[in-house]
Amino acid sequence: MIGPKFSLKARSVLVQILKYLLIAVVVYFAGKKLVDNWTEVAAYQWRLNPLFLLLSVAGHLVTFLLLSKVWCFLISGFGYRVSLPHAFKISYIANLGRYIPGKIWPVFGMVYLARKIEVSEEAAVTSWGLAQMFAIPASFLVCLIAVVINPQLLSSEVSRALSVGIYVAGAVVFVLSLVMIVAPAKMLYLFNCLLRMLGRPEISFRLSPAVAVKIYLGYFVCWALFGFSFWLFLLSISGDMFVPVIAAAGAFVIAYQIGYLTIFSPGGLGVRELVLTSVLTAYLGPVAAGVAVACRLWNMVSEIIAALIALKIRLVSGSGGGNTTGD
Repeated sequence: MIGPKFSLKARSVLVQILKYLLIAVVVYFAGKKLVDNWTEVAAYQWRLNPLFLLLSVAGHLVTFLLLSKVWCFLISGFGYRVSLPHAFKISYIANLGRYIPGKIWPVFGMVYLARKIEVSEEAAVTSWGLAQMFAIPASFLVCLIAVVINPQLLSSEVSRALSVGIYVAGAVVFVLSLVMIVAPAKMLYLFNCLLRMLGRPEISFRLSPAVAVKIYLGYFVCWALFGFSFWLFLLSISGDMFVPVIAAAGAFVIAYQIGYLTIFSPGGLGVRELVLTSVLTAYLGPVAAGVAVACRLWNMVSEIIAALIALKIRLVSGSGGGNTTGD
């Protein structure tokens, strides 16, 4: 018994070491971009516009609030009514788990907090999974629109490699989005199959196409607003440089999602900065590396404010949750 246990522990340690090595490599390359362009970054005449900065942070916070409202629509499909303040606390605090290596921690956070208002573990887990199924294609649609309108977001090498592939990807995203809107229950059927395999009870889920449209469009609007907030942030620091609003929104969402989907990188650390530098270079030149680092600080400040607000909200059983259908 000692051998297998030791082997399992050794594998776990090796996986953790590999994760941190990958993080270090990505952060190194992101940092190298900044160092290589430091002369231009330091020489640039940065101009802080407090009004645009405050508006960008406000837009950031409004996006968090709207994301929480969309989750209210989603969890209603399981027969639960959750108040907006409770949804904000659950969805936002749980989402902070993405800063821990591995992407499973937000699920644990959501389950733990949802229990406090009597939302079942299965409903919380499934709602998180369905949220990703709606949110990720919606974000891809924002990215595709931005790239089609502003093809310079992609380097010439990437554009040539993708060629018509980007339009094929757009068609796939459109079809997937259409299926989710027209037949949302089909996704739950697959999820219930997985639950049966794991020996877990199935989930009863009812979501009309009309509500599915609200959820999908809600996530699309949230991603677009997220990107618009970043554009306002660019205006607040970039002085004479100008990036078209759709290009800025697309650049931010592309970098954010690639960072989010990179499993080994907590909070997309390093990955987001590297991608954002790459896609903004066509507009900002070497200064893009400095903007990417500043964006991380802007994002952290906004999240700290949101976290302080969320921590002030008390989760009281029976005052915002509860199954309304008896399921």
